[in-house]
Amino acid sequence: MKMSEKRDLVKKRLKAKEKELEKKRKEDEKIAKKLKKEEKRLSKEQSKNHSKTPKAHSEKQEKIKYDILQIFTDARKYKTTYTKKYINRVPWKRPDPQEIKSIIPGVVTSLEVKVGDHVQKGDHIMTFEAMKMLNLVLAPFDGVVETILVKEGEKVPKGGLMIYLKSDREFDITEDFVTSDDLGLVE
Repeated sequence: MKMSEKRDLVKKRLKAKEKELEKKRKEDEKIAKKLKKEEKRLSKEQSKNHSKTPKAHSEKQEKIKYDILQIFTDARKYKTTYTKKYINRVPWKRPDPQEIKSIIPGVVTSLEVKVGDHVQKGDHIMTFEAMKMLNLVLAPFDGVVETILVKEGEKVPKGGLMIYLKSDREFDITEDFVTSDDLGLVE
């Protein structure tokens, strides 16, 4: 390799390093600008918060919801915050056995009962088409058809209420005090 070729190679390497340094300097400048904007935004928020009464500030703190998590009765208690997904969830409620709902989306093919009809356990109430199959919906207990919320040919989504069947006898629902929110471990 000739000396002139070596010099050219060194110059190319120096130029490449200079380009890298310039690129890094520009990135650092962008980050510095972002930090300045963030600082300005925070200082504006702080000035707004100071202008408000202390009561408003405490209300803002109360809006942040916390939960206490304790795995075992004698173990530590951990403080955690709720996520947006958890806050916006549909809370669970005990299903009503008298509500006949669709398990999967489908179409009501035929209704075999009318409002006020008395049905026995196992009687054919309606035919429900889902996934190219005709499903016979049978009465789960003795009762009276109180309301029919669908029509023949109507599309029903998953979990859609179709019929409310009033039972002849009272259901024996035992209330358990252990729920998904409180396992009976936290005071």
